[in-house]
Amino acid sequence: MIIIYDFDGTLTPYSLPQYEILKKCGYTDKSLMNRVNEEMHKKTDESFYDAYYKCYQKILAEKEIAMTRDNVCRGAKSIEFNNGVEEYFNKFQNSKTGIKHYIITSGIKDYVDETKIRNYVNDIYGVTFKFKNEVMEDIDVLVTDKKKVDIIKSIQDKNKQTEQIIYFGDGMTDKFAFEYVHSIGGKNVFIISNDKSIANFKILNSNGIIDECFEADFGNDSKVSKYIQKQILKETNNPFDYERHRKKDIKKDITYYKKIYSKIENKFYIDGKLPEEATEDLVKFIEKLK
Repeated sequence: MIIIYDFDGTLTPYSLPQYEILKKCGYTDKSLMNRVNEEMHKKTDESFYDAYYKCYQKILAEKEIAMTRDNVCRGAKSIEFNNGVEEYFNKFQNSKTGIKHYIITSGIKDYVDETKIRNYVNDIYGVTFKFKNEVMEDIDVLVTDKKKVDIIKSIQDKNKQTEQIIYFGDGMTDKFAFEYVHSIGGKNVFIISNDKSIANFKILNSNGIIDECFEADFGNDSKVSKYIQKQILKETNNPFDYERHRKKDIKKDITYYKKIYSKIENKFYIDGKLPEEATEDLVKFIEKLK
C-alpha cells in the first residue's frame, strides 16, 4: 500500500509554505500573496505557481540575498506540523508496516527535504531549480496541480503499477490528484484545518471523489491513525502475510508476527476484544498464540 500526502495545509497548519527567508525580507502571507496577484495581472497567461516563484526570486534579489540552498532552507528543521504528524510517521513508517509514504508539494523540494519527517518517507517530490555556482536560478521542475497527477503515475511505475493508493489533501489544489486516485479505485482523505478547507471539502465531496474527511489530527488515538490501521488490515486481507518476511520456522514466524501486530494495533486485543476487522486467519492465528 502507498500513501501520498500533500504538504502545506495537510501535514502543516498553514496553507502556504512558511519560508523563513521571505519573512526575513519583511513579507507576511498576505503581503506576499498581494505581490503574487499583482505579478499575475501583468501577464494574464501566467500561472499562480510561475508568478509565486518569480516573486520569490525578485524579493531575494531586491534584498541582495543569494538564493542558495542554505538560505532557502532556513527554518525548515523547526517547521510546525499538525498535531501528531511525527508520531504518526514513526508509527506507520515503511520499516514497521511495509507502507510506502510519499510527499508531493508545490513548495520547494530542498526545503521539505530538511524537515523532521524526511527520514520517515520514501521520497519527496517538489519544485526544483537548476544551480549555477551553488545558486538556484531557473526552475527545473514546477509542480502544478495537474503535475501532481503525473507524479502519482510515476510513483505507480516505481511500485509495479499499484492502485492501492491513499491520497491525503486539503484543498482545491489537490482536485486533479483526488480525481485521478478516485478513477483508479484508490482512496482519498480530506484534511480539514480551517473554514476555507471546510468549504473546499463540500465542493469536492459533491463530486463524489472524497472517501474520508478528518480534522488535522494525526495522533495515536486520532481518527486518521485509526483509519490507516483499518486500511492495513483491509488491504493485506491477512495482516501477517508479509511475503518478504515469511520464514520456514514457524516459531520464528510467530515471534515476528507478534512484533508486527503489536506495532499495528499496539496490542492483540482492543478493550479485551479482537478488532472488528480481524480476518478469519487472524482469529485462528491468535488462538494458537494463547
